[in-house]
Amino acid sequence: MNRFAHGGDTYGKSVRLDFSVNTAPLGPDEKILSAVREGENFFGVYPDIEYRDLREKIARRESVDIENVVCSNGASEMIFAVTRAVMPKTALLISPSFSEYERALLSVGAEIRYYDLREEDGFALRGDFLDALRGADMAFVCNPNNPTGNVFDRDILEKAAKQCEKSGAVLAADECFIDFTDACSLKGKAPVIKAFTKTYALAGLRLGYLIADGAFAEKVKKQLPAWNVSIAAALAGEAAAYDTAYIEKNVSIIKKERDFLSKRLSEAGFKTFKSDANFLLIKGAAGMDKKLLDRGILIRSCSNFRGLGGNFYRVAVKTRAENEELIRKLGDICG
Repeated sequence: MNRFAHGGDTYGKSVRLDFSVNTAPLGPDEKILSAVREGENFFGVYPDIEYRDLREKIARRESVDIENVVCSNGASEMIFAVTRAVMPKTALLISPSFSEYERALLSVGAEIRYYDLREEDGFALRGDFLDALRGADMAFVCNPNNPTGNVFDRDILEKAAKQCEKSGAVLAADECFIDFTDACSLKGKAPVIKAFTKTYALAGLRLGYLIADGAFAEKVKKQLPAWNVSIAAALAGEAAAYDTAYIEKNVSIIKKERDFLSKRLSEAGFKTFKSDANFLLIKGAAGMDKKLLDRGILIRSCSNFRGLGGNFYRVAVKTRAENEELIRKLGDICG
């Protein structure tokens, strides 16, 4: 088993519907794709090494200054850059959560401690997380969490950020799914990592960014290569930065379809955990993912997430027709 495998690996497989990746259900917005196509004459030149236009638009979107924004080739690159900027000796990770935090920390030789979420608590963050933070130089928190989908308690997160600030530790907040929720950001209280990947369904273009105070942003910037964001990705980001109507359409679909999918999966006998995001964590029979793949549907096995087993799966919330197709195929398998 590959501990660092991810969803979206459709290559070499016959996949009609991909529920293994958590991108916006409407797919890429035509306005964004059009902006990329219109900029094709620039593909033969280097991008602005400072990404001024892109950073300015992101800064306005996030209501921060341009020096607080650093751009990256997706959120994963930023996770590694933030880790190298800190070079922690000891780090704390929530479990289960996104595996790239662990991979980044291992790459710098950090000792990793784990804070285990409990199934019986609905994978909620508990108050003793603050105790677990003591002695750590760095911690990552994914909010809403991947793969559980739940938003963590705001009071605990803000106390954690304040505690880390006082101790000199860095609490890095991965908020790649937060625009699909009503959760409050840690922006201004901790370094925040976001991406256009999920929010605008631009996984193939790879565009992420960091929001942090100017001094930390500069440290992170030094860990990134020059021209790490392509012209195409930058153009897409500039077009997407003010495209709030697209997000609103997707959020409306997500809320409605998440309730529908959760209800239907529960009725079908799956244990379905409460989610605030655009995906659901479910518990079913081991091997279910392989049977679905035989029928052209890919879901995310959570067997390689620390703290979960082979009977846990993550499924994206998609459109009604796609969600109904998933339910029908699960009925064929389990009925």
